[in-house]
Amino acid sequence: MFFLRLLLTAGVIAALPYSALAKPTSGIERYKVRKGDTLELLAAEYYGNRVHKIYLMVENGLDHERVLKPGEKLRIPVSERITTAAGDTLSGLAESHLGTADRAKYLAEFNGLDVDTTLAVGQELIVPLRVRYRAKGDEKLRDIALGLFADAKRATLLRDYNGLTTDTLTAGQVISIPVPKIEVQVSKRRPPSADEDARASKRNDMMRRASLALPIAKAAWRAGDFASVKHQLTRLELEYLDASFATDAGILLGAVYVAYDDTDSALATFSKVLSRSPDLVLDKKQHSPKVRAIWERAKENQP
Repeated sequence: MFFLRLLLTAGVIAALPYSALAKPTSGIERYKVRKGDTLELLAAEYYGNRVHKIYLMVENGLDHERVLKPGEKLRIPVSERITTAAGDTLSGLAESHLGTADRAKYLAEFNGLDVDTTLAVGQELIVPLRVRYRAKGDEKLRDIALGLFADAKRATLLRDYNGLTTDTLTAGQVISIPVPKIEVQVSKRRPPSADEDARASKRNDMMRRASLALPIAKAAWRAGDFASVKHQLTRLELEYLDASFATDAGILLGAVYVAYDDTDSALATFSKVLSRSPDLVLDKKQHSPKVRAIWERAKENQP
């Protein structure tokens, strides 16, 4: 288990909280070595710390640090920042970036989200740097967990995350190791596209507007000033808001539409809320039977 000993020697265990199946579909930059390049210098350039050369060594199957030859090609693992678009889900993004939709819960965890979170448009997520680990011989997951995490109990995580049916890797078997605590330096990140910039900017604007509008709208609702509630909330685009903001704003605006007997608008607004919070149930003490009835109609119309 040479690479495990290498990881231990480099003192990077604390930076490796997870392991993942190989075959990531993104996150690798091909690099052509130039005169004067060293693993340490490349690690400093990409990761901000020479110690992280270990990830370059593991990814490129280098058993020891050596002089790099100008013209040789290296695989450099990179973290990615992605800006969500309409229709993006954790499972879809996990399939695209981590290899399978089954890893949605891990993508959520990497970003401090609940696995059932519905993503807002323009939301930024980080896909961690990943490196491949190739077993040199038969290796027990327990030993790998000890080497990577100093915790044999993590063998279960390794097995389940990688979809393995045994607790032993065979010679040549490959897994990939996410490193969520290390991001690629700003100078080496892929610049966002114009569309990504626009989505992120609009989300920031909508979140700012919602933080200002909601307290005013709630006070207006308590005062029976439905026109003010409508004025404050119709300017918000719910798909760009965090689910909690979208839920509060959407339910309040939908209730105002009910008060105005605008059933179609109420149904459309409640449908947007339910697309973000499909299991939400309205409290009988807070919402009238008429509001709850239209809410249920909207729920029945959900795909």
